[in-house]
Amino acid sequence: MVSEKDILNRFNVEQEIRMAELQGRDANFEGKIISSLILNKRVVEAGLNLKNAIVMHVISLDETTIQGQLNLEGAVIKESFYAGSATIEGDLILINAKISGVLNLIATTIRGSLNGESMAVSGFLSLTRSQIRDDVILRKAKINDAFHVGLIIRGDIYMREAMITGSFDAEESFIEGSLDMMNAFVANTVNLKSAQIGNSLITKNANFKGDVEMTGLKSKETIE
Repeated sequence: MVSEKDILNRFNVEQEIRMAELQGRDANFEGKIISSLILNKRVVEAGLNLKNAIVMHVISLDETTIQGQLNLEGAVIKESFYAGSATIEGDLILINAKISGVLNLIATTIRGSLNGESMAVSGFLSLTRSQIRDDVILRKAKINDAFHVGLIIRGDIYMREAMITGSFDAEESFIEGSLDMMNAFVANTVNLKSAQIGNSLITKNANFKGDVEMTGLKSKETIE
């Protein structure tokens, strides 16, 4: 049972971020329990370490710049994660993270890699119009349908017009909905080996500069 005194509120979060900025280090929330992380439309002059943290509600970083790495390895986010039009100057690490809502990175710029190996998302993952300098790693990730008050949010990955100047690796991933890569650009390898896609793989007008590996891929249909 989580006690209220164990949960960091907004004041606690802001205090740690300010101290980290002054001391030139990452803000450290490793293993902590946080109510929400809402840092919209601002510049955070530090990286954020939320490894193995629990966020009771949302993470919202819309139009925010994180001047460092955002580490959510092993984190549990009880609701959704929004970072539309955000800029992350380092890596976005989501290895083994669990997000009980959508992961919306529409038009987000990541100046490192996006590593979501073995993460689980309930709802869609949007990388639409995102720009990612290094690799996108979704190996063994699970993107599941979500059900809310009679509504179904499909477990799709949206990548329309995404620009990835590294590789895209979704080997052995499970995507309950569709993988929509229409008009996406990937500079290096696209690896979909042994991926399971419940509905469609859409690659119409996509520009893949490297090899495309699809051995063992299962999908209902491919739209090219």
